[in-house]
Amino acid sequence: MKTGLLFGTYNPIHRSHLILAQSLADWKSLDEVWFVVTPHNPHKIKEELLEGKERLHMVRLATAAMPHLLASDFEFSLAQPNYTVDSLLAFQNAFPQRAFYLLMGADNLLSFPRWKSPEAILDMVHILVYPRPETEIPGDNEWMRHPKIHLMDAPLMDRSASEIRERLGMNADAKDDLTPEVAAYIEAQQHYR
Repeated sequence: MKTGLLFGTYNPIHRSHLILAQSLADWKSLDEVWFVVTPHNPHKIKEELLEGKERLHMVRLATAAMPHLLASDFEFSLAQPNYTVDSLLAFQNAFPQRAFYLLMGADNLLSFPRWKSPEAILDMVHILVYPRPETEIPGDNEWMRHPKIHLMDAPLMDRSASEIRERLGMNADAKDDLTPEVAAYIEAQQHYR
């Protein structure tokens, strides 16, 4: 089964995440895309994140009506902070019958050489890259010549979770960027206020 892994803190998950996941799944005929909720990304301050269970719950709410898009708490049982190479190895050991694809934004591809063991990641999976606003990958980028890295031609999504949190923090409306279920949950819990 071809399975895309879209790692993220999802603080909170928003419509652009869902659109990108669906676009990538359609592009490479993926059977499923798993939204892997990361409890502690080594590049983010853990104290600025909602509790992992809360973020996971919002991902489940956002994907409930889409059976091929699934929330995953797999990294919750792994050592923290979570490094992609370690998580991918654990995924492959736990699900040997699946062919995994790592999904990432172009901004992450630019920092990819500084990740823990990027060569080992490419030994394990193909990487599907979606464009991000204000992120241009130079034509001489050696990683773009790698046969296991694929750049999708897709519409740019100009929303980020940090912008949404900022608007919510100012009691502004962010309902257009969130699924109704996630918007209602955030409102009921007063998250990010």
